[in-house]
Amino acid sequence: MFEHHATRVSVRDRENRVKVVAFGSYHSGKTSLIRSIDPLTRTTEAYNPEGGTTVALDFGIREHRGYKIFIYGTPGQDRFGVARAVVSFGLHAGIVVVDSVRGMTSFEKKILAELTEHNVPCVVLASKIDLPGASVDRVRRDSGNACVLPFSAATGQGVDELLDRLADIASTMA
Repeated sequence: MFEHHATRVSVRDRENRVKVVAFGSYHSGKTSLIRSIDPLTRTTEAYNPEGGTTVALDFGIREHRGYKIFIYGTPGQDRFGVARAVVSFGLHAGIVVVDSVRGMTSFEKKILAELTEHNVPCVVLASKIDLPGASVDRVRRDSGNACVLPFSAATGQGVDELLDRLADIASTMA
């Protein structure tokens, strides 16, 4: 799925454009992440008794350190593999969002392994760190050598660190 990733930042209209795709299991926090980054995020959700769930994708934009970062959130259900592949085409970096209360799922481990296999720069985001039972250390152990950053949509903790990391990744592709 990631064999067609970009290795150089797109410069269009004098803007350094970076495409980032967020992956993660169902209810891992992808939509909340994108809303934390861009309050004007665009999202497609379906009603579910447990709360909204993304059925297509989320999309947000944020300028940071000279880069215009386009972040796409993908659905977490396995059946949406084709949608993830389409959205992932030409990505510069990936974010694997992990619910730090639940821990890393086999789906998230699979996505992280595929990103790593195809040399796609990525960050593992340990979400929901403000909730009881959250364990960033468990996410770190499950992630191997990946860069793991803590994140809370409720408090905004970790947004700036994530944007800095994405800008650092983009700077290596300029």
